[in-house]
This record gives sequence, structure tokens and C-alpha cells, in this order.
Amino acid sequence: MRIDSWSAKARFKMLAAGMLMSAGMAYPQVSGTQTPSTMTKIVVRVMGPGIKPGSHAALPKTIYRAGEHYARIEDPPDARQRQEKLTIIAEPDAYSVNLIDKTGTVAQRQGDANDLHVPMVLPFDPNHELPNLDRLEFGDELDFFERSGATKTAGPLINSKPTDAYVLKESFGMAKLVVRGGTDIPVTLSWQARDGTYKYEYMAYQDLPFDPALFAKPAGIRFKNVTPDTGAEEK
Repeated sequence: MRIDSWSAKARFKMLAAGMLMSAGMAYPQVSGTQTPSTMTKIVVRVMGPGIKPGSHAALPKTIYRAGEHYARIEDPPDARQRQEKLTIIAEPDAYSVNLIDKTGTVAQRQGDANDLHVPMVLPFDPNHELPNLDRLEFGDELDFFERSGATKTAGPLINSKPTDAYVLKESFGMAKLVVRGGTDIPVTLSWQARDGTYKYEYMAYQDLPFDPALFAKPAGIRFKNVTPDTGAEEK
């Protein structure tokens, strides 16, 4: 199915699923790994083809990344679907929780030494028509554009403050990252795809002291274990 035939709701679910799937595909053993000292908190919303302003798909979500093995994704509540999704990766464990009905799944993977990934473009590119941008991740925005040879220019004035813009030429046009002038803090990130232009707006982007409680197994949730060797439930 092509992405231009997806509804806004399906696109939003695909974004959330893509984050979890990409993280879940690579679960290295992390015993002995040093706990990170900081984490990055990102609050972001997405706009694009089929995403109606004010809809659930357009609401902000909060993402935390810490080191190479920790991520937390907080989706906004969806009263219509009776769902408020929380995803926590603390390798090798992954938790997917519905905070409304207090149910969830827990998975544990062991395998290769790749790190988890929190992709930005890949969930909207199921046919991999943008192979370079499919590697773009939350928390690595400026480094990615610099590694990819982006052209740096003066960006627009936003709230009367200067910005820097990094531009990449891609299959269907360009991808652009706008950051606060002289910093690595994103303001917007946009890219052109076959079905139109997508854009993330950043509402917050800050480094904070690492909080292990944010990556712990959520309490009060009835979990189903979805590891390959068991389907048992635990409380």
C-alpha cells in the first residue's frame, strides 16, 4: 500500500509503530553498559499530507533518548480509541503500554550489537523511496545533516531570532533542518516525498540529567510477555 493512500490515523499509528519496530529489531546485551548521565527530551508535532490540523495525529508527542540503549515515547491520549500509548526501551527490554486500560506488552531481545533507532522519516516511507532520510533519527538531527553533506545557509528569522538552515537534495526535492542560530537545537525539520511535504515542529529540545525512573518497567500494568518462547502473562 502506498503512503498516499493512508489515512491520517494510519499514518500516526505507523509513526508510533515504526519507532517501536525499529528499536525492537536490534536488542544487544547491555549488561555492564555504563548508565548515561544525561538524556534528551524532545517534544514534537508533525504536519503533512492527510494529517488534519487539530486531529489526534497532529498532536505533540514527547520523546526521550539517553545514550545508545534507552528511549521513551509518550503519545497523546486518544479518547476516541481509548488509548494513550507509552513506549519504553531499556535494552534489552521493550514495553508498550496503553495507559488508559492499564494493559501492555513486554518483549526482550538478544542478538546483534546494533543500537536502538527512533526514526523520523522511515514511518512515512514504507516503500523506502528515501533511503538516505530513512536513517534520520530523533536526537541526531544536526549530526545527520552534517554527515550527509548538507549545505548550511542563513535560516529565516523566527520570533525575531536568527536561525541556521541545513539543506539536502533528495529524491523528491529537498530536506531542510532549521536550528536556532549558533546551536544544534532544531526548530523545524521538513522533507519532500512523493505525496507532498512533511514537517516536524519542535516545541522543546533540551538535555536533562538522566532519570532512570522514566525508563523503568511501568507499575500497575497488566503485561503480556511477547518473547518468542512464552506467551505467559505477568502482573
